[in-house]
Amino acid sequence: MNHQLPELDDLDRAILNRIQVAVPLDPRPFLVLAAEFGMTEEAMIQRVQRLWDKGIVRRLGPIVNYHAWDMKGVLVAAKVPEDRIEAARAAVGEYPEITHAYLREHKWNLWFTVIAENEEAMDKIISRVAERAGLAEVKKLVQKKSFKLGVKFDV
Repeated sequence: MNHQLPELDDLDRAILNRIQVAVPLDPRPFLVLAAEFGMTEEAMIQRVQRLWDKGIVRRLGPIVNYHAWDMKGVLVAAKVPEDRIEAARAAVGEYPEITHAYLREHKWNLWFTVIAENEEAMDKIISRVAERAGLAEVKKLVQKKSFKLGVKFDV
């Protein structure tokens, strides 16, 4: 199924298809990408910035295998009272160790992942977020098995 994305031209689509697969590991990745598309580095940066500003691109960066560094990670489910959602958003945003955070329509309405150097550091982050956000309940959902899925959208 090919969904139409608003306000995208063929070059935008080509760039999106390219950067989903990989961004060059280079001191100047946008220069490398620009050369592939026959444009200037500045024009490439402006294109990607526009896609970012529109919310079409939300992340550019590596996916690091934290297990290889002997780090710990956990998915956390929490119950956030409706009047504390903004406080929860601010609290999870303070920690670079929180790699993903989602609000859901469910009694367990906040889900986030924490990656830290050890269990103690991970628990400290979860406790601080819970305290600052006024979380009603928190559950750590420990990973038993990893399933890695590759997703590429044909834009």
